[in-house]
Amino acid sequence: MIELEEQQIPVGQLKLGMYVSRLDVAWEVTNFPLQGLLIRSQADIDRLQNCSRTVFIDRSRTSLSPNIPTLARAKTAREKTIKASTPKVAPKWKRHCVERYQVQNSCEKEMKKCLEMFDIVERQIYLICEDTLHCKRANIEAISESAAQIVESVIRNPDAFAWLCRIRSSRKSIYMHTIRLAVWGAIVGRQLGLNRITLGQLCTALLVTGIGKSRIGESALAGYSVRRCSAAYKKHLDETIYQLEQFRISEVEVLNTVKSYCERIDGSGYPNRSRGVKIPFLARICGLIETFELLVNPYDVSRALSPANAIVYLNKCKDDLFEESLVEEFIKAIGIYPTGTLVELNDGQLGVIFSQDYEKRLRAKVIPILDANGNIKQKYKILDLAYARTHDPIFISKGVPATSIPRGLLENAHNWMFKRNSKIKTLFGGIL
Repeated sequence: MIELEEQQIPVGQLKLGMYVSRLDVAWEVTNFPLQGLLIRSQADIDRLQNCSRTVFIDRSRTSLSPNIPTLARAKTAREKTIKASTPKVAPKWKRHCVERYQVQNSCEKEMKKCLEMFDIVERQIYLICEDTLHCKRANIEAISESAAQIVESVIRNPDAFAWLCRIRSSRKSIYMHTIRLAVWGAIVGRQLGLNRITLGQLCTALLVTGIGKSRIGESALAGYSVRRCSAAYKKHLDETIYQLEQFRISEVEVLNTVKSYCERIDGSGYPNRSRGVKIPFLARICGLIETFELLVNPYDVSRALSPANAIVYLNKCKDDLFEESLVEEFIKAIGIYPTGTLVELNDGQLGVIFSQDYEKRLRAKVIPILDANGNIKQKYKILDLAYARTHDPIFISKGVPATSIPRGLLENAHNWMFKRNSKIKTLFGGIL
């Protein structure tokens, strides 16, 4: 049996004939159909540069092994020696992540429970934003109760609320934005093993970020950037903190989280340019969640990325904006194709992830929406990729941005799931 003789080199040092066995990201988040690549052209190198900064070369399968740069070879050997002699220490925050939650309900069953809950959460966000706008006393306790309900639903099944966030529209986009933040927070916190109290604090902090964002206007929101936000955009944080202090919020942890969630571990954040562990743990989680959310659902929808491409981007931010271990746990929590993600199947169909297999992420349940020719499906069905055919199997080829199809088509699929025997209406009121 041939053993791997791996060396890590920058993508820029790749040459024709080299065999790439590993990337610094998972193969599944790239557009490469197989795990492993023999470099046959400059185009292969260019494609790798779009998704990875360094790669691992298998010298036993590389025709140019002797020509791999000596400096890279020496550096790789030195790094391996250091890595082998240095024990891996778990991050301090893992001491508090001791809970283990099991899925209790099917997605369909949990969906029925959280439909009404979703409307209540949206109503509470609307009220708190309106009350602060008109200088009224806002009911922050109601927001905390809504956060607790989201947490309990996500604990029972992480898919139901995530699905509703994808198919529901709102009277104001910022309300949906904050609900999605809270749901991502509950899903990630559940994966981390946070207890219910801490999960509630995390979700409450994410929900109240909508207070300031609802007051700065569309043009200011457009000033958001992962690395360099405009001064107009940054005002949302000052506004949120001011309002929370006016409420005399009793949960100090929530206030401290909101004050620091725009900080980044390299000191490039705001308002205080705090670094590393000086940023509260929950604030670091919130910052990572908001960054992902605004990559896949940006204020300017024309800039939307697919979740898989957003994950590639976050991987490039490891130990830069966000700590490596936290990014890795985040990816474990949501998967490469989170519930509600639009995906292209290998047969050309376009569908949406309805629920996931948490052991085998690529074996999700998918509802095809468009056929291979781009035509709207006349009949819906759920494809369970866990039971794919052994011959000519169907599998996920890649993720696509959320803006690729109108939301109304997803609403049709949702209605079909709960009214299996009824006819499905199109966006224009006709019958498919």
